[in-house]
Amino acid sequence: MKKYFFLLKYEMRTILRDPMNIFLLIYPLFMLILIGWLLPLGLYQSGLTNDDLAYSLTMIITFVVFISIGGYISGSLLGFSLLENKDEKTIKSIAVTPVSVAGYVIFKTLYSYFFSIIGNLILILGIKWWANDAYSFSFGTLTFGFDNLNYIHIIVFSIVSSLFVPAIGALIASIAKNKIEGFAFMKSGGIVVMIPALVLINAFTDWKQYILGIAPNFWPVKALLNVALNSQGPNDLPFWAYMSIGGLVMLLLAVISIVAFVKKQNRSE
Repeated sequence: MKKYFFLLKYEMRTILRDPMNIFLLIYPLFMLILIGWLLPLGLYQSGLTNDDLAYSLTMIITFVVFISIGGYISGSLLGFSLLENKDEKTIKSIAVTPVSVAGYVIFKTLYSYFFSIIGNLILILGIKWWANDAYSFSFGTLTFGFDNLNYIHIIVFSIVSSLFVPAIGALIASIAKNKIEGFAFMKSGGIVVMIPALVLINAFTDWKQYILGIAPNFWPVKALLNVALNSQGPNDLPFWAYMSIGGLVMLLLAVISIVAFVKKQNRSE
């Protein structure tokens, strides 16, 4: 166990030396200010109120987007960090220490996952406590609001959606040859992250919503959206079913990607 505490200290020093990593670590506070204060303020100053359809559409799309991207941002950080270790031969150095390559990758994945959970909690709870009024409105025949989300919903969502971190991080690291390719995959992967937002389109409110399940983050996002809208259509699953499927899908993807990355590193030694 002691060897992993030394690894944790090393990783913290590495993160704090990189401005990009620092930004990614503080993004929950940045996003909280942006979508909890600046966006509603801008809409109010443009003459829109909570009763306007344009306001409701803007805020609900914002909600879906910000609960979709959290895990992807932390996952991209993890993937880029693993590729950096690979390019700088750090992983090969670790292979001759008491910590194996697999142990190091799992360790790094776990603490990135932990940071993602904290980030999700800060962002969602921050909106609930600080900007609840800005996110309370009627959307068609539905009433949207953070009052519909209890702490269990938020905690479970944070835990499950953060599984996207090891899934996307290890996937990027396993298929990219270097940091340049990794950065390209991160940029293109942003399209996949936004797939859950399509559930707001009427065409995907029935059984066709499950087509969007090709994006692993669809499942927890859809679950939280239904609760926030206090709605469950005839083709919708219960909150816990969405979360269970999402958790299993992302966990399976994470395991496959981590195994592929570790095998790739072991072959290159």
